[in-house]
Amino acid sequence: MHDFISNLPKTDLVGHCDPYFIANIDHQILYTSTILSNTSKPIWKDEERIVRNIPSTAKLIVKIYDKDDEKLADDYIGRFVISDFIHYYPPSKGHKIIGTFNQCNGRFHLSIQVTKTSEETKQLPPYTYDGSCRYSRHDSLAIGRLTMLNADCIYSTWKIQMRRILYFFPPNERQHWNKHYQSAVTIFGNYPLSIVIQGGIKLAHRTLYRKTLKNNDYGRLNSADDLWKLLFFDKTTKTIKPCIYTYIIDDNTWRFSETANQFFTDFASKHALLANSSKYICYAGEFHSRPKYGWNRLDDEWELVFDNRSGTYAPTADLLVNLKELLLFNFPGLNIVTYNYKDPELKQSLEELKLAIEKYKHSIETIEKLVFHFRPSI
Repeated sequence: MHDFISNLPKTDLVGHCDPYFIANIDHQILYTSTILSNTSKPIWKDEERIVRNIPSTAKLIVKIYDKDDEKLADDYIGRFVISDFIHYYPPSKGHKIIGTFNQCNGRFHLSIQVTKTSEETKQLPPYTYDGSCRYSRHDSLAIGRLTMLNADCIYSTWKIQMRRILYFFPPNERQHWNKHYQSAVTIFGNYPLSIVIQGGIKLAHRTLYRKTLKNNDYGRLNSADDLWKLLFFDKTTKTIKPCIYTYIIDDNTWRFSETANQFFTDFASKHALLANSSKYICYAGEFHSRPKYGWNRLDDEWELVFDNRSGTYAPTADLLVNLKELLLFNFPGLNIVTYNYKDPELKQSLEELKLAIEKYKHSIETIEKLVFHFRPSI
């Protein structure tokens, strides 16, 4: 079944809408669809989501927007509400999309299938996402020009919606911000400046993760191989890019961005920014990729090395096993190693990684020089 809109109004002077929708279930599950470019008859063909143990009193609110990269805010088309999931039956003409002035701005044809909870899924917390792993990459040109991480001046952040996060990280084990870390106290403390800082962090978060027509990539991750090929494979060097990522895991997603030594890159990668200034997260730290059998065997298996290095949240090392189980559940066969941030083996791995990064930078510079040298004249 596909979701689609009929009789969508024209909101742009030239061309058609660039519609997308945001579905919100009780502020527990939030999903933003892909953006469909220049269409008056949008059809979303691959937007299936599975959510377990939704209460019978749950309410679904769907809001529809017209994307405009040139504006700070997108044009609001309208919304509709579903208040009864258990006895849901789709209207034959679709849900009426109610605009700002109570006018009808089209009809949304939504497919919802309700199934009885099984014995296995009864053990899951309410509102547990249990569908496909989906990723989105958000490229920021403005921040890329400041960080100068690559020749294209693009700074990327990633978001992956993963299954059953709250099963592996129960709500009572959420990690609170670190009251013994001065930077965290400055952000989350009860000070007038803290409110200003949190506002700035949330604005930066929206900027980093803002969906656009041109600078985003979306897809489904069906296996561990997809994770490597679609997220970590460098098409220029034809190998996995060696680097360090800062990550957080919240109730529904795994978010991460590349970390480097430059000041602004370090700021943009901080855990509070990735967590949208949330006081609680499920887990946080850094991770990096490395060849499983050493840096002289780049064409062999690779693995991801995770730690709990986060001054902002200081997550307990005891939950590293939960992190590994979560990742293996979502990506069976993925090679994962976990270290407490104080572990000497982690320090050694990072030192070897830094040497590999220098070699990688040299190879990139060599390739860029060759491309420039052999570029045909016009």
